[in-house]
Amino acid sequence: MMTTLHLPFPHLLAVAFIFIFYLYTKIWSYPIGKDIGHPAIDDLAAQIRNGAKAFLVTEYSFLTVFVLALAATLFGLFYVTSPADPLATAVAVSVSFVSGAFLSASAGWWGMIVATDGNAKTTAACAGNKALGKKGTLNDGLTVAFTTGAVMGFAVVGLGLAGVSACFTVLSAIFSDQAKVMQCLAGFGFGASSIALFARVAGGIYTKAADVGADLVGKVEEDIDEDDPHNPAVIADNVGDNVGDVAGMGADLFESYVGSIVAAMTL
Repeated sequence: MMTTLHLPFPHLLAVAFIFIFYLYTKIWSYPIGKDIGHPAIDDLAAQIRNGAKAFLVTEYSFLTVFVLALAATLFGLFYVTSPADPLATAVAVSVSFVSGAFLSASAGWWGMIVATDGNAKTTAACAGNKALGKKGTLNDGLTVAFTTGAVMGFAVVGLGLAGVSACFTVLSAIFSDQAKVMQCLAGFGFGASSIALFARVAGGIYTKAADVGADLVGKVEEDIDEDDPHNPAVIADNVGDNVGDVAGMGADLFESYVGSIVAAMTL
């Protein structure tokens, strides 16, 4: 006999974020900056963090306009084409779309913010704490890196489960027809996909451009290694890695996770 455990979406979100908070406090327990005798780590990490935030804020400002415009378009299309309850259907699809887009962007943002700190913390853990006389090890660095990645993973899972559960619960209370519910729920996955597409592409273009720039300017023109601290393009390269490979990937993972759930529910 199989027993099924049903957890309401507020509980899912609470459990996920309690564990995320635990992981985040664990990351912050590792020293950084002057405490390990390497104040340059703080300066470089701040430059990378500020650059990544600036890029993502600019990118999300443009995506906000795109999401609202597309939501209005979806509202108009469903209002005109829906045979029954056109206003309710149009509102449900539009709100579901905006909700999916918002949560997808949130997953990418939170993962990137933690990653910009975790990258420097990983270096600090490997270097050790000279002030405390503690030698760093590769295992310490791996622990910090793994914990940092787990924050992104649980943010995607927690937000995805909570978002789909909340959207399905609200839609089921509005519509009695399950086909109508799934039609509107597809808007949630579409919203997540729209953010993932642009976050992945825009971040990927930037990170590749910065990478190539670091190679051309540093290696070719100035005969400086790509990761040499004297190469100013290294900062741009690391910013690109964070916005493309972390924030973009976080939104992409969220979209894939939510899309798989909605597809299985639809079948």
